Amino acid sequence: MSAFTFQRRSLLAGAGGAALLAGTGALSGCSTGAGPDTNTAAKNTAVTLPTYVQFTGIKPDLPGSDKGVDPAFRNFPKDRPKVVPEKPGNGETLTGMGNIYYAVPPGPDRNSYWAGLNERLGIDLDLQMVGNADYTQKFATTIAGNDLPDMLQMQVVANFPALLEKRFTRLDEFLSGDAIKEYPNLANIPTRHWKPAVYNGGIYGIPIPRGAVGAYSFIREDLFDAAGLSPEPKSFAELTETAKALTDPKKRRWAFGMWGQVRNYLTMMNGAPTGWREEGGKLTHQYETEEYKQAITDLTELWKAGVLHPDAFSDQLPFKNLFNAGTVAINATDGYPGWTQYILDNASNPNFKLGLMPVYQREGGELAAWHQGSGYYSITALKKQDSPDKIKLILRVLNWLAAPFGTEEYLYRLYGEEGVDHTVNADGDPVLTKTGTANTVIPIRYMADSPYTIYQPGRPEDADTQHAYQTKVLEKSITNPTVGLFSNTHATKNATIDKTFNDGVQQIIQGRDPFSKLDELIKAWRTGGGDGMRAEYEEQLQQAGGQPG
Repeated sequence: MSAFTFQRRSLLAGAGGAALLAGTGALSGCSTGAGPDTNTAAKNTAVTLPTYVQFTGIKPDLPGSDKGVDPAFRNFPKDRPKVVPEKPGNGETLTGMGNIYYAVPPGPDRNSYWAGLNERLGIDLDLQMVGNADYTQKFATTIAGNDLPDMLQMQVVANFPALLEKRFTRLDEFLSGDAIKEYPNLANIPTRHWKPAVYNGGIYGIPIPRGAVGAYSFIREDLFDAAGLSPEPKSFAELTETAKALTDPKKRRWAFGMWGQVRNYLTMMNGAPTGWREEGGKLTHQYETEEYKQAITDLTELWKAGVLHPDAFSDQLPFKNLFNAGTVAINATDGYPGWTQYILDNASNPNFKLGLMPVYQREGGELAAWHQGSGYYSITALKKQDSPDKIKLILRVLNWLAAPFGTEEYLYRLYGEEGVDHTVNADGDPVLTKTGTANTVIPIRYMADSPYTIYQPGRPEDADTQHAYQTKVLEKSITNPTVGLFSNTHATKNATIDKTFNDGVQQIIQGRDPFSKLDELIKAWRTGGGDGMRAEYEEQLQQAGGQPG
C-alpha cells in the first residue's frame, strides 16, 4: 500500500444535512449511489489522475520528503515570481460558497483587498461566506434549491456519487493526465490529493490539499520548562507522571483539555488503527480492537487522576482559549495549521513558548505509528454549465488561487497589498496589519489552495521545529485502508451511531457505567451501521483487487 492513502471522510456532514438531502427529491431514483455499475472501486481506481508537475521555481530551506514531510521556509522568498501571466477572466461574474471561521469581512465596495483580488482575477467574485457551524445546514438547503453557485465547497452526504453525477461537472477532459498542464498551479497539487475527488469513474472536483501529518500534539513548552519536565514522555507511565506534575487545580491548571484529543493520542500510543484495519480483505474498526479498549482504560485512569480539565467532556470547551491562557498545558491532537494561530494569539505574551510532543509506544522506548491525516480539507465541485468555456474560466480562476508559496499571486492571496493589508519586516516577511487581518479572511482558500508549506512570518526557527517534528513522527505512520471508497451507510448513519457510541464511552470513562458496557456499545454500533459500512467497504476493496492507493 502507498504511504499516502487518505480517508474519504464525511467532512462536515451531519445526520441533519443528510436527511435534508434525502428528502429533497434532488436525487430521485437514486439509493446507494449513482447506480450499482457507476461508482465502483474498479472504475474509480482505473481513472487517470492529473499528471503531477511540481513547481520548482522557489527552493525551500528544508525540503519535503516522500514520507509526507512538508517543505519549510524560514523566511518569505525575496524573489517572488509571477506564475499566472494573464488575468483569468474578462469581467465575468462567478459565484461560489464556502465556510468561514472568522467574522465575515466587508464586501468589495468597502474592502480594498477583495476589490484588488477581483482586479487580478479579472472577474466579479460573488462569494457566499457561511459560518462553519452553519455550513451543514446551508449546504443542504443550497443543494435542495435550484440555484447552485458556480463553485461549491462540498460535503460528503447521502447518495453523494449520484449528487455529483446529476448536478456537477465531470472534469476528466479538462484535468485528467496531461490535460491539467493547461492549469500548472493545479498540476502542482500532488497526485495523492486527487483521489478524494474521484467518483463514478471520473474526476468531480478540485481538492483542497492538507499535509500527511494531519495533526500536532501541541504543548505549552514554557509550562513544561517551568516544571522541569521533558517534552517527550516515552511511555504511558511517563505521560501520567508528566500530566500529574503539570496539573494544579488550585492554580486552575490541568494537563489536558478535551477528552477526544487525549483519546486520539492514546489510540496511537496503544497501536490502534486509524479508522479501519485491513487484513486479508477483512476490515476491523478501531472501536473493535483490544488496542482501543486499552486506550479507553488508560484514559479512565487519567480522568481518575484528575489531570483532565473538569469540563473535558463538554462539546463547548474552548480548548484553544484554555491552552492560550495556560489553563491547559497539552492539546494532545489538534490540527497542525493551528501552529500559526497559536503564535498570533500569544504575540503579546513574552513567556509563551509553543512546543510539540511526539507519541511513544505505551510500554516505552519506540515511537508509536503516527495516524496520518486525510490529506485534504474538502473538494470544490463545479456546477454543470451550458458552455465548456465557462468551465475553463472557472478552472483558470482556481489555477490562480492555487499559486504556490512564495509567488506574487500567493503573496497577494494571503497578505494583500503592502502598506495597506501588510507591512514587511527587516527579514522580508509580510506581517498583516489590523486592516489586513480583517479583510483577507475571504474563504477563497476553500475554493482552491496550494500544497501546504511550513512557514511562520518573523519566526524562522519555527520552520526547523515543525519540519523536525514532522520528520520524526512520519518516519513510521499508518493510514486508513478505506481511503478512496464511498459508503452510503457512513454518509447517512455514521454521525448518529458515532455520537451514541462516544456518549456511552464518556460515561464509562467518568465511572458512571462499568467498563463491561463497552462491549454493548460496540455491538450497538455494529448493528446500527458499522457492519453495513464494513460490508460496503469490503466489497469495494474486493472490486479494486486490494487497497486503493
